[in-house]
Amino acid sequence: MRSNFFTSIWIYGAAVFLLLGMALRQPALSILALLTLLTAGGSWLWSRRSLDGVVYERTLSATRVFRGESIVLTASVVNRKWLPLPWLEVEDQISDRVKVRERETLPSARPGMTLLRITTSVRWFERVTWTFHLDCPKRGAYVIGPPSLRSGDLFGFFSREERRHDQCRFIVYPRVVRLEDLGLPALHPFGERRVPHHLITDPARTIGIRDYRPEDSFRFIHWKATARMQEVQVKVFEPTVSVHLGVFLCLDTFERYWEGVDYQRAESAIVAAASIAAHGLEQRYLVGMYANGVLAGSDQALRIPAGRGPDQLTAILEGLAKLTPLAATNFPRLLRNEARRFPWGSTVVVVAALMTTALANELAALLAAGHRVVLVCVGEVEPPPLPGLVVHTLPENLLGTVPGHRYVHTVDLGVPAP
Repeated sequence: MRSNFFTSIWIYGAAVFLLLGMALRQPALSILALLTLLTAGGSWLWSRRSLDGVVYERTLSATRVFRGESIVLTASVVNRKWLPLPWLEVEDQISDRVKVRERETLPSARPGMTLLRITTSVRWFERVTWTFHLDCPKRGAYVIGPPSLRSGDLFGFFSREERRHDQCRFIVYPRVVRLEDLGLPALHPFGERRVPHHLITDPARTIGIRDYRPEDSFRFIHWKATARMQEVQVKVFEPTVSVHLGVFLCLDTFERYWEGVDYQRAESAIVAAASIAAHGLEQRYLVGMYANGVLAGSDQALRIPAGRGPDQLTAILEGLAKLTPLAATNFPRLLRNEARRFPWGSTVVVVAALMTTALANELAALLAAGHRVVLVCVGEVEPPPLPGLVVHTLPENLLGTVPGHRYVHTVDLGVPAP
């Protein structure tokens, strides 16, 4: 507890004047000194008990929203005692990337944070509530708090400050855009599918042989069986249940890491990756998301194995929301290590704002391994001349040129519909 007016000199001085007034039989001096001591004691006791039974609460209208949307923050203070609070000051920490509509925030000692300051008075057993609208123009994982409360006596002679440890969190997803709004073909964005999902087969798993048909590839002829039966035989492969779609996001925007980061192109690449993943899940692909950027709060790159469960899109969007544009690993090596786990015939989509020789070699290796490879270029990127490579080019600024769309009808994200 801190004294804003009274110091030890005041207290000792008042005690001396009280004794002096009593010794000299000076009632006025004694009364003045006594009032000073009583005021100081009462103010000290009031301040000491001021924050007892005071509860500060926050609620958010949503904990997951998309970039460009807003959240309603409801803050309330409850005084659960008979002693009123003539003044109360609440300072709550909030990210400087979030804008509070109702009032200006103040600078904070914490990097990347600002202070939301609330001042009020609270009577006994009273609740005071405030409502703020938080605009979220940038994706990310955000924390509100911890708050600090400060109050004191009626005269402001003493004050007590207390730091609470409660926090509330929310996530701002990147924009999800319809593929046709990105300029990609909505019908076959990954190239035309020649067979339905349930007829895709895996040549690594042979389950038998059959007679040759004109539409069969010579690569699948079983030469030993053909020689034995004196008729051309082809291998029969085990059918796979579904098609894998791996979305690989390259956040390299310059060839040398010390040249910095082009945040606009990196954010546009994230928008493209999120939109492609959402479309793939809508088309019932098994979708995985991989990126060479560091997740906020860790030193790990983004890796979400392929899946199609009800929480897959949520996991992908949360991972992209927490993604920082700082490269954690070599992207061609990441692509090689992860894509080798995909079954034959999988679709690999690479979203990149930069093309290097190493990346071009990995794309060629994926095509040779029997995968369908799609390169989505963000900005002016020169694609490699590879036969069978599907190439799409997007503008380098997708943050304000295309309308957003939320796939809430595909997976329940817990986000209120517009």
